[in-house]
Amino acid sequence: MKFRNQSRYILLCLSVLILALTTTAIIYARVIEDENVEVVYLFEEGEGDVAYDSSPNGRDGTIVGAQWVDAVYGTGLQYDGEDDNLIIDGYAGVGGTTPRTILFWFKSDSTRQHSWVKWGPNTAGAKYYIRAHPSGEQCFLRIEVNGGQNYGQDDVCDGEWHHCAVVFPNGADSVQDHDLYVDGNLQEDTGNDRVMDTGVEQIVNVGARLTGHHFLHGIMDELAILSTELDAEQINEIKDNGLYGSVSVDPQGKLATNWASIKKY
Repeated sequence: MKFRNQSRYILLCLSVLILALTTTAIIYARVIEDENVEVVYLFEEGEGDVAYDSSPNGRDGTIVGAQWVDAVYGTGLQYDGEDDNLIIDGYAGVGGTTPRTILFWFKSDSTRQHSWVKWGPNTAGAKYYIRAHPSGEQCFLRIEVNGGQNYGQDDVCDGEWHHCAVVFPNGADSVQDHDLYVDGNLQEDTGNDRVMDTGVEQIVNVGARLTGHHFLHGIMDELAILSTELDAEQINEIKDNGLYGSVSVDPQGKLATNWASIKKY
C-alpha cells in the first residue's frame, strides 16, 4: 500500500511538472501580442480555393490558380508565375508609417522579379511592394515604395527554402529604415531612400505583379502580416519553430498533426 501511494505521488508530481513545462513553452513561444496580428496563413488546408486566416481577424484569402503542394510545414501554395494570386478580400494592409512585419517562406529556382506581397496605390511613397530584386543569376529580398527601395544581398532564388522577413520599425519614416532578414540574417541596406506614407486604398495581393514586373513563380508557406516590429530574436524564433505557437492562432486542425515528423528546410 505504501509503495502504491508513493507511486501515485510520483506520477502526480510528474504530471504537474509536465503541465508547467508545457504551459511555459507555449507562453514563451507566443512572441506576438494578439492586437498586433493582422493576418496569419498557415496554409494547411491542402485543398480548395480559400486560404483561412488563423488570426482573430478572420481575413480569409481567395486563391486564384495557385496549387496545394508539400512545403516547409505541411502544405503550401505553388504559383505558376503566369497569373496565380492570393487576394485578401476586404483587407488593405498596414497604412501610413505604422510599424509592421511581413514574414513568409519561399522556394524557387526561377530568377525574376517575383511579386510576393503588395498593397497601396502605385503613387509616390504610398505603394508598399515586397518583391524580388534580380541581379545576374540571383535575386534578393526587396521592399519598395514608388520612388525608393531597399534590398538585401542573400540569394533567395536558388531552389532552396528561405525564410524572409521585412520589418518597418517604430518611429521610422522612409523605405531605407526597413530591416530585411533572410534566413534570420539581417541584410545590408541597399537602394534609394524615399519617405513613406503607405496608402490603404487597395486590398492586399500575394503573388500578383505590378506593371513591368512578374507574377510569383515558386512555393510560399506560412505568411503573416503584423502591425508591430519584430527583432532578430523573435524572427529566428518563428523561423525555427513556425508561426503556430509563436502567435495566438486558430490551429485549423494542427493540434492533430505530429509536429516531430514535419519536414524542415
